[in-house]
Amino acid sequence: MRAKVVRAAAGPGASGAHLQRFGRKTWAVTFRRLAPLVLLLAACPAPKRVRPESRATRAHIGLPGPDAKPPERLRMHVIDIGQGSATLFEFPCAAVLIDTGGESTAKFDSNKALTEYLERFFARRADLERTFAAVFITHPHIDHTRGLPLVMKNFTVKHLITNGQPRGTDGLVLESGGETQELAEQDAKKRNALRMVSRAEIENGRGVTDEHIDPVSCGDVDPKLTVYWGGLKQNTEGWEPKAFANANNHSLVVKLDVGGHPVLVTGDLEVEAIHSLLSAHGSVINSDVMLVGHHGSHNGTTMELVKTVSPCMAVISMGDMHREEDWTAWAYGHPRKMAVQTVASSLGCSRPARDVQVGLGQRRFEGFTVNTALYGTGWEGTVVLEQSERGTWKALTER
Repeated sequence: MRAKVVRAAAGPGASGAHLQRFGRKTWAVTFRRLAPLVLLLAACPAPKRVRPESRATRAHIGLPGPDAKPPERLRMHVIDIGQGSATLFEFPCAAVLIDTGGESTAKFDSNKALTEYLERFFARRADLERTFAAVFITHPHIDHTRGLPLVMKNFTVKHLITNGQPRGTDGLVLESGGETQELAEQDAKKRNALRMVSRAEIENGRGVTDEHIDPVSCGDVDPKLTVYWGGLKQNTEGWEPKAFANANNHSLVVKLDVGGHPVLVTGDLEVEAIHSLLSAHGSVINSDVMLVGHHGSHNGTTMELVKTVSPCMAVISMGDMHREEDWTAWAYGHPRKMAVQTVASSLGCSRPARDVQVGLGQRRFEGFTVNTALYGTGWEGTVVLEQSERGTWKALTER
């Protein structure tokens, strides 16, 4: 998938020397003539970032092989770890991991899938010396933390970033993946490598970043990593108690921006937190690529969110709906038809048509044809999106 990015350049303004040639009388006349235009321009909203144009391309089947060179700017690997999430961001000089999966059933072992993928990755990228510049855990649910112990044990993690709430909002009862997150936090804290992000420290319209959140700089390629949502210690958003107690609504929201072509990850935020996120940041979270929230659940995507992000491409991290067991995409009915329709209808890029399965509810699916640039790990295996130095994107799928 390639989508040419159109970049708008502002024209040069008047120089100081030119302005100095105007006398006071000339300035007064000029101002009276231009005043209506000035008022008109002031009433116009600021222009949005120009997103990639819509463009269909041929399918790219097959992932980067053992001889693949480092990316020119960025490769985003949405790893197939079944029902869950684990996304690897590969830069020319570093790697960042967001979440660690995943599904564990009689038919699928996400830890095995994650380990094998990361071992192949670091065999190809020996220059990285089995090191993650940062690992983000969006929230302490087991489908996002299951592989964290093996990552902490088998690889070097320079910075661990979490929402600081392994025991939820009351600080007492461990979430499903809370023990895993808590142990990793304790280990990272001993090495001064832990960064816990709370909503209270995040400035509206700006987010928060520092040397823990954004430790990557590759010379000419200097990605900007920013967190736009985090854990809430108090219900400052005025949510219903059930929504406040829901760990999904305390997910980290991370934006990774390389050269003005961002990727947005929203964890498992649900409707209440999505509304608060948009109220706080608006079009600041506008991005080329979106990792669809909550595995394509009915409550993890809204039209307002998709319109605000205005993505060219999107990926859903979910399991294969043909594995008919508990705690799977089949059991949850992921991805839901409503979420798929919402995202697919708003994407700015297209893809060769593909017939997929979408959920109507738990354990109920029907066929659906996707022809915009929406991909899913449950449909196609691991999905890799690659950005070139020209700012164009292409998609590679496992199958």
